[in-house]
Amino acid sequence: MPLKIAIIGAGISGLSCAYHLKKYRSKAETTVYEAQDKIGGLCGSYTEKGFTFDYSGHLLHTSKKAGKKLTQELLGGNKNTLSRQAYVFYKGKKIDFPFQNNLYALNPKEVSAFVSGAIKAYAKPSKNTAFFKDWAMSLYGKGICEAFMFPYNSKLWNYPLNKMSSAWCGKFIPASALEDIIKGAYAKRKKAFGYNSVFDYPKKGGCAAICEALAQNLTNIKLNSPIKNIDLKNKTCTAGGKKISYDKLVSTMPLPELGKAAKELPLNIRNAFKKLKHNSLYVLNIAFDGKAPKGHWFYFPEKEYPFYRVGVQSAFSKNSAPKGTFSLYIEFSVKQNKRADLKKLKAAALDSLKKLGFIKEESKILTEKWIYIRFGYPIYDKDYAKARAEILDYMAKQDIYLLGRYGAWEYSFMEKSLLDAASLAKTLAKVKL
Repeated sequence: MPLKIAIIGAGISGLSCAYHLKKYRSKAETTVYEAQDKIGGLCGSYTEKGFTFDYSGHLLHTSKKAGKKLTQELLGGNKNTLSRQAYVFYKGKKIDFPFQNNLYALNPKEVSAFVSGAIKAYAKPSKNTAFFKDWAMSLYGKGICEAFMFPYNSKLWNYPLNKMSSAWCGKFIPASALEDIIKGAYAKRKKAFGYNSVFDYPKKGGCAAICEALAQNLTNIKLNSPIKNIDLKNKTCTAGGKKISYDKLVSTMPLPELGKAAKELPLNIRNAFKKLKHNSLYVLNIAFDGKAPKGHWFYFPEKEYPFYRVGVQSAFSKNSAPKGTFSLYIEFSVKQNKRADLKKLKAAALDSLKKLGFIKEESKILTEKWIYIRFGYPIYDKDYAKARAEILDYMAKQDIYLLGRYGAWEYSFMEKSLLDAASLAKTLAKVKL
């Protein structure tokens, strides 16, 4: 009998796992089960009135040779490689991102205060940087933290920063050297900072083109098949209402949802699941006539703006929007599982876009759609690391492998999802009954 591998979720992680199992010529019987009526998950796309939108901003940041090779393998000529144009709006000024390395645009008094604060932090580094606030203060000093680091991340996470671990920071916030802060305070730099200074994006099809390429030669994808009632002992579950059996289960579904689906968990694991926290997101995909603001995306630390980030979807590919129009994705964060008044949120967003000069009073909305993302970002609090480790260890012993941003419950990015899935597939391809 061939090994039966069930993969939960036809998003980028689940599809990459199935793609690589086939690539490694695994003899396993592999089936992908997707709860929705199409593949892609949050790495999917949709088209409306000539516009292609993603479910929030999804860009391919590849830093590894294997990631670059796989991207080329999947997209071939259907790929734009772009140099980041990202900015921070601060006190009415558009500052190059990252903020801490481009202080030259601020007034001399602020520059002096921010640089002085960074020097003091460098001269007397904190010994305890386990939590985000201490970590940021030890690197950037009071001025930079109070101007950008604290207010922006408060808007993004919607969780007290003094209770957040710093474990997620290394890859996603450039840990700027003091030399770079000082140099960037007095002159514009040509040096690129951060993991996302260069990125790839499909020319056609939006982010979904990546998932479509992964799924192209897969024949066993079951749509409208949510997984429930996972019997860990007997290795069975229901998929779309039908009972199935498996030998190995790969889960990319949000980790808290796996905790609900798995039956007869021991008390310590049930308690570990209860400690998992997250925020929730709203994304307004919206298109206008006229000329787009210059840039790929923008950060908004100040409270006067209801959103924390705005991206120009149409700037990633000319095929994303008809000529003479542009499209934006506007991101808002709320506390875990909370709902917002979308009418008020949209009105506040449009008012802010007008003040910023992104749109005009007479700008016409051509299409719009709200996306609610219940599981936004996993919260890295004091309980996160231990609870997650306990769950991953226990599930591995039950032949359940947790994969992807939501399955493995981590602040992640597409290259990691693709390559982690490839690594797991290589391991599973060697398993024999």
